Amino acid sequence: MRFKQVGATLVGAAAVTMLAAGPALADATTFEVSSGLGTHSARGSLTWLNRSVQVQGEVKDIGGAGTQVGFEAWAGSMLVDMQNRPTQGKFAVNESVPYNFTLDGSAYSGGITKVGVWLYNAHTASWSGPTEYFRP
Repeated sequence: MRFKQVGATLVGAAAVTMLAAGPALADATTFEVSSGLGTHSARGSLTWLNRSVQVQGEVKDIGGAGTQVGFEAWAGSMLVDMQNRPTQGKFAVNESVPYNFTLDGSAYSGGITKVGVWLYNAHTASWSGPTEYFRP
């Protein structure tokens, strides 16, 4: 009888551990930004996790010199992560480039509260934005 009781306790503890292991999901926020006549654009979604944000979408350039999208993650008034897509100084040129990555706010109490989305137009060598999206 004692063995069964211990077994049930271990199973219960494992179930609680499994439930706690996954990230808590909040609402997904869609975004779309463009400059010019829509020749430079980015669209996608921000999925608000427990403290971080999953970013998925595509950056698109039609007949331009190149386009890049930048993301700034803020925890209150503190900038906690920045990423551009495509990466390594490359641009989308006459193509759509997909992306899927996470902005990390795990080290900050309350996590990421706002994401700013910037759009780079290589033809004018300028950034437009940010368009800001807040945690729901």
